[in-house]
Order: sequence, then C-alpha cells, then structure tokens
Amino acid sequence: MITREEFLAFYPQFSAFEPALVLDTFLLQANARFSSFGEDAAEARRLYAAHKLTLYAKSAPPEGTEASMAVIASAGEKQQQIASQKVGEVAVTYASSSSSSASAGRTSLADLPETVYGLQLLALIRMHTFGMYVP
Repeated sequence: MITREEFLAFYPQFSAFEPALVLDTFLLQANARFSSFGEDAAEARRLYAAHKLTLYAKSAPPEGTEASMAVIASAGEKQQQIASQKVGEVAVTYASSSSSSASAGRTSLADLPETVYGLQLLALIRMHTFGMYVP
C-alpha cells in the first residue's frame, strides 16, 4: 500500500493538488490494484495515481487553482505528435487525444496513453500480463 506521504515524496509536484479528497480517492483506487505485480506494485500504484491526477488536472480544475493545476497537467502531459506539417507558409497540425472529465474518472486502460505516467504504467502492465491484450 502506498501512503499519501510516500506518494508526495516521490512526486512532489502533486503536493499542492486541490482538492485533497481527489488525491486521496485516486490513492485508494491505486492501492486496490496491482497486488499481482509483486515488487513492481508500489511503482504501478504511484504511476496510476499520478496518471489519474494529471487527467483530473487537465479536465476539471476547481476555481482558483488553475495555475497550480496547469503546472501539474503540463508536467504529466505527453508530447504532442505532429499529424501534418507544411514548410511553405509554415503550417503544423498536431494529433490530439480528447480527454474529458468523464475519462478522468474512468478506471479503464484506454486513457493510459494520454499521460507520460500512463505510458510508463502501460509498459509495466504489459510486462506483467502475459496473454492478455492491453491496448
């Protein structure tokens, strides 16, 4: 099990996360998962919580916390992929993934590619789930 203090020691960028209830909720969800990961369970739980908190910060920041939430969201955001580019008259189009507040609360694996923490967790899940398809 991972405690709030352990999580914040590993990821201090979440120390100003508001509301604290959301942080605690995602830590509870993380602690309920990944028991079959053995020595990688703590890392998987940290990554899961950081991933969910980043999605929350991107999609549902409470009033008055936009600045700190923007920092959290940008720290966990994966780099955008270029979908198309044009050299003459310089035009760049980025591929986008849509993240909504509904997907921030989901527990499926489909949203893992939306953050750097989720991508790391996805790699860890793939190492521990043989024979199971993980998108």
